[in-house]
Formats: sequence, structure tokens, C-alpha cells
Amino acid sequence: MLKFAVVGVGMGGAHGANLHQNSGGAGILVAVCDKNPERLQWRVETYAKEINLQVRGYTDFEEMLSKEPLDGVIISTPSGLHHQQAVVAACHKVNTLVDKPMDITLEAVDQIQQAAAKAGILAGVNYGMRHKPAHWNVKQAMQRGDFGKVLLADVRMKWYRDQAYYDKGAWRGTWKMDGGGSLMNQGAHAMDLLTWFAGCRPVRVRGDFAALNHKIETEDWASGIVEFQNGVRSTISTTTNVFPKVDRTYVEIHGTKGSCFIVNDEIVETNIESLQAPNLVTPPHKDAIIDFVHAVKEKRSPLCDLTQGRWSVELILAVYESARQGKTVTLA
Repeated sequence: MLKFAVVGVGMGGAHGANLHQNSGGAGILVAVCDKNPERLQWRVETYAKEINLQVRGYTDFEEMLSKEPLDGVIISTPSGLHHQQAVVAACHKVNTLVDKPMDITLEAVDQIQQAAAKAGILAGVNYGMRHKPAHWNVKQAMQRGDFGKVLLADVRMKWYRDQAYYDKGAWRGTWKMDGGGSLMNQGAHAMDLLTWFAGCRPVRVRGDFAALNHKIETEDWASGIVEFQNGVRSTISTTTNVFPKVDRTYVEIHGTKGSCFIVNDEIVETNIESLQAPNLVTPPHKDAIIDFVHAVKEKRSPLCDLTQGRWSVELILAVYESARQGKTVTLA
């Protein structure tokens, strides 16, 4: 049985429980790491009490990697720290799954890619929305040509977060650790869906952003117009200002043969026959965590590899840069 660990036991704690409960015996969680000893101890005790899982806890990442014979590690620390742990994991030749976004600068993203390539490890990014049945089936339909030539792919993310959300996590809503607000943090999943559906990287972006109703460094609203390498055009909008809290995400795909409208992981309208019940198929894996376990077992890349993980970061940073410059940004 493959052995895994998690670093960062906030959201990472849920990742560990998921792995234990849903990997189908392919992998087991053996260790967790967090620099906060009280939080670490609470997580270890919670695993033992609630899911009957005994794991070893570490406050030092290097120590854990040195002592534990791991097949993979899930990195679930603040976004701006991802490259630090990913490079260390690569030095120990441990396969790695990084929480979204991959990191918050292209320089940091490049460090992760270079370290993984040098070590020859499998590495990917945790973008679980790819595994939602609606999104999975739309991607399969696009690859079969059911949409014809895809022309437009649009995303609107209408979420709500109160001020307490940002105040509770001191790194949230900061440029240094969060890398952005509604677009980089909450919107990262939606931006990955967009680049995944487009199937390539963005090349031209015009954007704007602002903090309309929160006391944060970054933004609670962002919008952009995007051109992808293959000519697909997109409009994007993300916000954490929509009260009351319903958190709806709208994804719309339009091709020469048909269209599809998705609301919160559900196909609500389409003329594409393969996307109508009972023609929908079940994704092979529940989410990115379980896909990572099986990717290591099968010696293949996770569903979102590092190259694709970079595309959404490029897009997000280009929106910010365009707004700061007040003009369209062309990516190299």
C-alpha cells in the first residue's frame, strides 16, 4: 500500500481524511506536518477519534521527509509558501500534489516545475472541480468534437465572504501570501476550469479589479477579457460580495455545433446529446486527492499536471497586471 503525508493540517486535514476513507485501499495516510504544534496535535487526535486513523505528527517538514518512506505528499499550506515545500519534497524525490493555486508568482511556479523535472517525480495541482460530473462530461464532449469548434467559454463566480473570513486567516486577502483575492483565491478553481476547457494557455488579457466592500489589500471583485492560444475567447468575473451567501458559479461553453450552461456543477441547459441524461458518465476518480493516489500507483501524471497548473496562474496574474497598466497584456 502506498504511503502518503499531508503538510498543512487546516484544509489539508480534510485531504488526509479523504485519502484514508476513499482511496479504495490504494494508499494510506501515515504522517501529517504543521508548524503549529497545538493544531497538529488536535488533528492527530481527531483522526484517531473520528476515523480510527493513527498517524505520526511532525512540526518540521524536512524531518518528516527524512524519517518517513513516502510515496507522495499533499501540500496544503498558504498559497505563497507552496514552492518552498514543493522544492523540498522534490529534493527528497517524493511525488507531490500542491493545493490550488500552484503558487502566486510565475517565478515560484517555475521553481516547482524545475525541481519536479530535475527529481523526475510525478507532480500536479489539486483542482477538484475537474472531477465534478458536469465538468468532466463537458470536457469529454469537447474532446470528442461534440461542440464543434469551441468559440466562447465564459465564467462568472458570484460568491460571498464576510470580513471575519479575511480577518480570521491573517494571510487571506494579502498580496504576499494569498497572491490576490476573489480571483486568485476563490476564483482559482474557476480559472482552472476555463483553461482546461480552452485546452491551452492564455495569450492576451484585459482586466480590472477592486476592493469594493472588504478591508483587504487585494480585491473582492475582478473581471477580464481573455484570448487563448487556440483563438477561444472568454469573459471572466469573480467576486466575494454577493449577499446573501449562495455561492453560485456559472460556466457557459459555446461552439459551432452547440452550447452548454452549467450552474454550480450542474448542467442546466444544453443541446449536446451526450450531455443529457442518461448519457452522462461517472468520472474515474472522486476528486484530485484520490486521482493523485492512483496517479502515483499507475505512474502517470495527475489530471492537472504542473504545465496546466501554470496556465491559470498566468491568467490571474495577467488580469492584475492589465489593471495596473491600464491596457491589454500580451503574454510571452
